[in-house]
Amino acid sequence: MNAGDRDDPASGQDRSIVEALARETGREAAQVKELYEREFAKLEANAKVRGFLSILAYRNVRTALCKTPPDTN
Repeated sequence: MNAGDRDDPASGQDRSIVEALARETGREAAQVKELYEREFAKLEANAKVRGFLSILAYRNVRTALCKTPPDTN
């Protein structure tokens, strides 16, 4: 399977997800991107069905970010 044949956290859709999560949670996009990519990779490692990885990663990262307050430097 080629990298283009699967979900990829660097895809345009996933960039949109990262930007939306950053806006929703008041976090820096770089922080959200790192968390999202880590979660995506964790899910992908054991996935048999890859069609929902972006949705699951979004949900898990959003939940984690909502549990902790943003840094207010």
